[in-house]
Amino acid sequence: MTLDEYTEAAKAIYTEQQSLAQSISQLALSAKASPTNPEFLALMTRQAGLVQQVAKLNTELMLGIMTQKQ
Repeated sequence: MTLDEYTEAAKAIYTEQQSLAQSISQLALSAKASPTNPEFLALMTRQAGLVQQVAKLNTELMLGIMTQKQ
């Protein structure tokens, strides 16, 4: 993975996180942000998955598991 690929992957993840945050905020404003609400639970599960993806990307970056494109 190159630094450019890392940057693009991170941008995609952060964009999705912003979308999730808006959806979660809408649920909260309508008093539907509850662990018993399947929609809320699905959004939070997606958020947890995105956090794991960011952690993996950052770990790869810190460990230097990147190659230069030739």
